[in-house]
Amino acid sequence: MAFLNIRYVTIVFCAALFLFLISPVIPIVYQAFLDKPLYDDTASLGLSNFARLLQDPAFLSATENTFYFAALSTVISLALGLSLSLILERLNIPLRKTLRLLFLAPIFISPLILSFAWSMLYGPGGYFALFMRANLGFGLPNLYSIAGMSIIAGISQAPVSYLFFAAAAANIPDDFERAARTAGAGPLTTISTIVIPLLKPAILSCAVLNFMLVVDLLAVPLIIGEPARIQVLATYLYTKGLISAQVDYGIVAAAAVFMIIIVQILVWLQTRWIGDTRRYVTVGGRASKATRIGVGTAGWVLSGIISIFVLATSIVPTAFLVLRSFTSLLSPLLPIRDVLTLSNYQVIVAREQYVRSIWNTIIISSVGGLAALFLTFVAAVFAYRTLPFARTVIDQVSVIPRAVPGLVVGLGFFYAVILLPGGDVLRQTIIVLMIAFTIRYFPTGFGSLTPAFLQIGGDLDRAVRVSGGTRWAAIRDVTFPLTKHALLGAFMLYFVQFFKEYSAASFLFSPGTEVIGTTMLQLNLVGHLGSLAALAVIQLVITVPLAAFIYSRG
Repeated sequence: MAFLNIRYVTIVFCAALFLFLISPVIPIVYQAFLDKPLYDDTASLGLSNFARLLQDPAFLSATENTFYFAALSTVISLALGLSLSLILERLNIPLRKTLRLLFLAPIFISPLILSFAWSMLYGPGGYFALFMRANLGFGLPNLYSIAGMSIIAGISQAPVSYLFFAAAAANIPDDFERAARTAGAGPLTTISTIVIPLLKPAILSCAVLNFMLVVDLLAVPLIIGEPARIQVLATYLYTKGLISAQVDYGIVAAAAVFMIIIVQILVWLQTRWIGDTRRYVTVGGRASKATRIGVGTAGWVLSGIISIFVLATSIVPTAFLVLRSFTSLLSPLLPIRDVLTLSNYQVIVAREQYVRSIWNTIIISSVGGLAALFLTFVAAVFAYRTLPFARTVIDQVSVIPRAVPGLVVGLGFFYAVILLPGGDVLRQTIIVLMIAFTIRYFPTGFGSLTPAFLQIGGDLDRAVRVSGGTRWAAIRDVTFPLTKHALLGAFMLYFVQFFKEYSAASFLFSPGTEVIGTTMLQLNLVGHLGSLAALAVIQLVITVPLAAFIYSRG
């Protein structure tokens, strides 16, 4: 009887988890085949939305731009991630650990903040561009282009590639490299003839992962591409679904389905080539015993080059954003002491909606993060501490949100609250944002807990049961204590990701449920760059210490 009960409960949980994670997709697919808004009782099924979509020149142009943007960004991310991982993980150079931390920093900073910082500093009207024109007679290449978008996106995604390649390289036996060095091969020869050929499968798989992540990226094309009227699929969906005076629900849903299909194909390709991708989603893990190669004085040269790179791409833009938050206007033509002010922060504190967005973000990140952690822990318990079939089912179900772009998650919930009785009331609360964020980042949280559960032998649970303890007692006295450190890390990841999230919230927030990300987008829309910078600094002050803690804990 007990076996039947646990089997029944496990089946019900797996089904409920599947429906929960796929819930944003259902109303979008439904709307895509309706010729009228889904709340219209006279709507009928058909393919007219897809026909109109394929005849829309803006959509065709956005699709083409998306391909070029994602392809170029992927090349940049792969080049940076592979070269930096080989240098920092395989060579013994000065300041290696510090440079590694600084290079990985963008992974914990919202792409929205990086885009704003680059635009204010390196854009056509940015501080550095104006400085060069005033003093040297020429400026920087136009950042507001597909190439400029790709550079920012590639740099922001490069830490993901780095972690991917570092994890793959850690599995390469040190014997191969020692044999090459014994035969007289130098460091560069060893890396080019031994390490890189063995990383070819990882390079191909990482390329697919990067392409998929860039297709889902909204911040960079919205901040950098829109001023030059360059649209990609993400900004096409954002504009058609939010900015347009009259929203065409059918064509927006059809475009969302198109994005889902693209990302789903990419997820399938990546899964086919590398299997379980969560093996690579880690910062740390068991250290490789491979001996790092000494390069002598060349190490200082490499450290200098990497230092200049992280200064120009991350540290200086972020520092400039902080400085901009304390000025009324920042221009190389004006002395900084004449424009210093606290008015930007005073505006944030004085406006109720801005303060509310900060508190909403903190509550969503903390309370929502805890709720997401609880669901993730329960899912892991069912997967690894109940019946064997549950592990297969939950492992497959847990990765579903990876194939659903963030904008689509928000759009799906927006359609869902229209359909559900009382849904409009739910949309007026931050609960809907917590649910959407949980679905979006569930694969990350579940993947972070998986190694901890795999390290706990089943004998410990059986010992509790043999001693007369219940299944609940085994979870309480064995599983929970042994996974508490992993649970803390998973909560920190949820907190940071929820705090940075903006794309899913774009379709769901309403007056009273603003978050920092959506407020920054609104401030950018009206040109209040000082207040925007102040709000970005507040977000950094809260998230960066937590990110440093996560990094220090591996």
